[in-house]
Amino acid sequence: MTQVGMWLLAVMFLTSGLLLIVFLLKNRFEPSGLEAWTIRDVVQLAGVILNIVALAIAVGAIQVAINSYKENKESGQKQQVELDSSRKALEAVVETAQAQQVVMKEQQTQLQTSLLMSKAQLDLIEEQTHREGERLARKPFVALLYGDSDVSGLSAPIELRRGGEFTRLTLNVRNNGDASAEKGVVVVIADNPAVMIDRADGQVAERRSHHRFETIMPDLRPYPLTQDEFPLLLDLRGTIPGEFALSINVFGENFEAVRRKITFRVVGE
Repeated sequence: MTQVGMWLLAVMFLTSGLLLIVFLLKNRFEPSGLEAWTIRDVVQLAGVILNIVALAIAVGAIQVAINSYKENKESGQKQQVELDSSRKALEAVVETAQAQQVVMKEQQTQLQTSLLMSKAQLDLIEEQTHREGERLARKPFVALLYGDSDVSGLSAPIELRRGGEFTRLTLNVRNNGDASAEKGVVVVIADNPAVMIDRADGQVAERRSHHRFETIMPDLRPYPLTQDEFPLLLDLRGTIPGEFALSINVFGENFEAVRRKITFRVVGE
């Protein structure tokens, strides 16, 4: 804008100078010319001056317009560059945000998966704990029976019929609990050493104490569910008195031992 103003001033001064030179030359060569100027000449001169001024203004306006156009173009280009830079920066921010959103979704998915796995593990642990609690709450309960009666409830001696070579005794070990009775052992001891105790239908080989008998009992499942029991079939040999007692002990790994002393009375054949 400063250059345009200087150009306009230069044009106006140049025009004024030219007019002044023309006026002076005309007075020199035509001394009476000043008086001979008519209104028409003055108007023509003023019109010429105005045309020159208008031309100068037009040229200045064109120059201003050109400069303004250049400035606007440069400003537009600069703004376009800034806009492109801002757009790229915004696209980078959007891409970063989208990438972070994808990562957050993946993390959220992993977290949900971890929570589901943790919940499943907790449910499994809870179920296992519940089962273990139920298992620990279940216990075997071993009883010794003669016939269908628990020997602990018998007050009178049990009568046995005397046989030829042996006298047969049949007892049953039953598990009335709700868990298996494991690794049981049965030990039978006669209070009279003359009474020899053997397994039914099979005489035990030589041993130190014939009045003592021991056998391993298989695991007994709960009787109410399986009707499973262990028959204790014994043959009594030797000199059997009319009345004697047997101490019967049943013990194992996970149940309370059963200790019973039973009195027997032998009757004739």
